[in-house]
Amino acid sequence: MATRSTTRLDRPRASTGGAHVRLARWRINAILLLCLLLIARVVLRLGELQVLRHGELRTLAEREIAQQITLLPTRGMITDRLGNVLAMDVDRESLWVIPGLVDQEKAPRLALTLAALVGKPADSILDALTDTKHYWLPVARWLEPEVAAQIEALNEPGLRLEYEPRRVYPQGSFAAQVIGAVNFNGEGISGIEAFYDSQLKGITGTLEAEFDGARKPIAIAPSRTVPPRNGINIQTTIDPLIQYVIERELKTAVEDHNADGGSIIVMDPRTGAIRGMASWPSFDPNRYGDYPEEVYARNPAVSNLYEPGSTFKMITVAAGLQARAFTADTVVNDTGVVFRYGYSLSNWNSGANGMLDSERVLYFSSNVGALQLNELTGPERFYAALRDFGFGRPTGVELGGEEQGIVNSWGSPTYNDLNFLTNAYGQGISVTPLQMVQAAGAIANDGVMMKPYIVERRCEGTVCTDTEPVVVGRPIEPGVAWTVRQMLVHSANHYSPVVWGPITGDYSDTWLVPGYRVGAKTGTSSIPIEGGGYDPNYTIGSVLGFGPVDEAHYVVLVKIDRPKDDIWGVGTAIPVFYKVMDELLRYERIPPDPGLVDPGQS
Repeated sequence: MATRSTTRLDRPRASTGGAHVRLARWRINAILLLCLLLIARVVLRLGELQVLRHGELRTLAEREIAQQITLLPTRGMITDRLGNVLAMDVDRESLWVIPGLVDQEKAPRLALTLAALVGKPADSILDALTDTKHYWLPVARWLEPEVAAQIEALNEPGLRLEYEPRRVYPQGSFAAQVIGAVNFNGEGISGIEAFYDSQLKGITGTLEAEFDGARKPIAIAPSRTVPPRNGINIQTTIDPLIQYVIERELKTAVEDHNADGGSIIVMDPRTGAIRGMASWPSFDPNRYGDYPEEVYARNPAVSNLYEPGSTFKMITVAAGLQARAFTADTVVNDTGVVFRYGYSLSNWNSGANGMLDSERVLYFSSNVGALQLNELTGPERFYAALRDFGFGRPTGVELGGEEQGIVNSWGSPTYNDLNFLTNAYGQGISVTPLQMVQAAGAIANDGVMMKPYIVERRCEGTVCTDTEPVVVGRPIEPGVAWTVRQMLVHSANHYSPVVWGPITGDYSDTWLVPGYRVGAKTGTSSIPIEGGGYDPNYTIGSVLGFGPVDEAHYVVLVKIDRPKDDIWGVGTAIPVFYKVMDELLRYERIPPDPGLVDPGQS
């Protein structure tokens, strides 16, 4: 009985256990089905990624991982003739951001911190920090070392400090117009920097590699590097002492006489090497953007045109003597005023000087005498001589922005007979200061005209090329050059108040540079104004000369623009010429001529 009872009680329990098994199996099957669905989804997704979108995703991956980085070369150095560095590249750290690695919740506060460090608006920095469309964005370039150290200390994973070269000019504004400047894209925009831009900047290299999220090359991945080629190094012809002297004297003269500006050029007429070239106003190429474009982008010594005035009379006399149109003894009658083609042409004071030969035309700076000498020469031979002297075309000096001048030559559509006469005394013709120096150099160098140059040597690595002096013409014979030089010695060394009128200082009966035979010619240039005519209030004063006259080492042009206290200009330019030439001759250790006698004491 007990056994049956027990058996009866066990039957329903067996039935309940089967239900549990069936429920467990259903759950397992459901889970397996779900797993199969998930696996199928994964398989489908993998199929989509691996097959359907394989090409697209591969391209995106290669774009993110496999990249080509440009390797920048070092821009070449520029030095003076003694090796002092005038321009060079210095590596400075620049700040970049990888937005994908920036904690976006912290981005606003990080932007404020960076703004205080780099001096840029926080809004623009925040835009870069939150720009998820780009992988790599610049924030600030060329940080000061202490600023870079502070940013490094922030230890932010999305910030990167990368070195890149920055152009610096250790001497500041020294020889600024000669050296020029480089913009923020690394392109030369003026001076030697512009003329030799492609050679100075060198050739970029490349690095093809796979990069991680921190933009660092993956060491075990294959890579290919093409190294950059650094730019050439340039040694200029600029002598640091000469450049210092002319910049000092020019700045002093402009400030003392409240002038608008000016230029001084010093050239060796035997080779064409430019030993000094300065213009005012100047600028600091380290921060060229703080100055007007016309200041940093132009070198007035080669880019600004002006009417040379009476300094051009030395060319007029040389052209006539070379053409055999007259001799040194030929005289013309200076009546003070003459009438030609319905116009009156006169001397500066309309005063008559009587019968004058060529030397006294230069001595008295006679406009009437010069135009009569030009009438003897004739337009065809006169303008042929101007071409031979290099007027109307660039000198070819290695500086950006050189102008060619304006010459209305015989036979050209712009020629007229009145201009031919006024050209004799430097009106109606436009030249650059360097063109005048080149032409005067031919007179100083026995009629041989040299091409001006300002680059002494170019070095690519260890291979250097020196500039060879180039003869560009022989506009006059040695005898003509000697004759004109002697005339210019007398013109320079025997000043008279009758000639110069009411100028500052008394230059009567004195040597221009005591103890030295220096040839020179002064000039007062009229300034054309829009609409025709000339400025009635201001002029340009200049002195163009060379010394010592028998074997000239230097040609010097001093040009002062619109001095406010000197209507004739020469009273401003003469003292500057004297100081510059005196220092140059002493710098060359040229002893004074013991045979010279002060004409005021003779």
